[in-house]
Amino acid sequence: FGSSSYQKLQVDVQSVSSWVMADCPGGMARPRNTPQLGLLLCLVLVGLWLHPSPFLFVGELTCLQRRCATTLHGQCEEAPSWRVLEERLPSATCLEPRVIDSALQPKRPKLNGLTLFRERNGWCPYSERVWLAFEAKSLVYETVLIDNMGSRPTWFNGQTPQVRWEDGSTQGESNDIIRKLDTKYPDTPKLWYSEEVTSLVDDFKRIFPKGTRPSSRAAFLFKGWGATPVPRAEFEATLDGVNDLLGQYDDGPFFHGERFSAADCVWAPFLERYSYQLPCLHAGLQPRDSSRWPRLGAWYEAMMQLVPAYGARVQGDDVSWRRVLQQAGFGNAGIAPQLVSEGDSAPPHLAGSGDGDWASFAESRPYVARTACEEAAARIVRNRAAIAADAVKQGALQQGMVDNALRHVAELLLQDHGDVGAKCTDPAGAAAAAAAAAYLDE
Repeated sequence: FGSSSYQKLQVDVQSVSSWVMADCPGGMARPRNTPQLGLLLCLVLVGLWLHPSPFLFVGELTCLQRRCATTLHGQCEEAPSWRVLEERLPSATCLEPRVIDSALQPKRPKLNGLTLFRERNGWCPYSERVWLAFEAKSLVYETVLIDNMGSRPTWFNGQTPQVRWEDGSTQGESNDIIRKLDTKYPDTPKLWYSEEVTSLVDDFKRIFPKGTRPSSRAAFLFKGWGATPVPRAEFEATLDGVNDLLGQYDDGPFFHGERFSAADCVWAPFLERYSYQLPCLHAGLQPRDSSRWPRLGAWYEAMMQLVPAYGARVQGDDVSWRRVLQQAGFGNAGIAPQLVSEGDSAPPHLAGSGDGDWASFAESRPYVARTACEEAAARIVRNRAAIAADAVKQGALQQGMVDNALRHVAELLLQDHGDVGAKCTDPAGAAAAAAAAAYLDE
């Protein structure tokens, strides 16, 4: 919905879609089924900022916008007020760490303390490495988002990620930043604590396919100049190598055994992308398949359930990474590849599915909601003015209906946890709520 924390949220959107359309007229068909746990890439908006392209409600809801357009002129019953929603979502009124979107605020900001400069769309895997390390250490920091694909501010030099330390000095290169965090913040959990971790980090270059391009949106997937992916056998050899490496220290599910380390931070962004993008390129190739790669499956599961900073903040989702893969760019030499059909690329019940440990992540962060659905609702509540203005500007909703429609969507997200009993029983209201969900999906 916006760009403050680039939060990746997971929501059962199939259920939400059913609620939205529960009382629509018979001619308004429900959307096609989505996976049991559709994943929502839901990013925080500061003030009146909005850039819709990276903010993805999971589920095929855009069809509802077309089917329900004819009823948008009707009157809709009132959803709970914003004040009531704020009372149910106290996190929505808590002050968040400052995030500056340099594409919308191009002037040089006055920075205070530790600052992370990371890529604006959430695509850069090297930014994700450092972001995960920051969150795993529970550091208090500001964020500046840099648009690597468009308008970079004139005052910013170099690549993302970069860090501005408290003394005003800056540093780049993701692995160097992660290593230095242990020295800078000795009272936080150690990440790069031994040469064994260094060896595990170095194994990344040895195991991943040679001759592939390290792009943000299609990392290590294509060779040469074309849209032909690496052969399936080579991907399988890579996954075999990762599975074997995870057995080097067999006292736990992480790369260094029972202890989460910098090695997990370094590998996570690329294994995450592989888990969602390889099935789009080769039918049935599922890195999260524990029957084929048991240690790798256990690692995906541990990252989701035992590393709250990853499962509830940093990790991406299948729909988003599929959409990104369809874009032409450096990774595929400017030619979008032909993908496996969506129904064949994302079977349910794979390792690492679910919502992550939101309760643990939110425990020390009052500005974070206690569940993924509540966090999605809180984003709507917190950023309602900007979302409403953009929805009207884009033609998704009319001015007189957008406010009530967004409140209905927030209500339905809360209803997933039994907090709200009422549904939108008016057809026009249901249609407007569906149109709001379709707008958020895009």
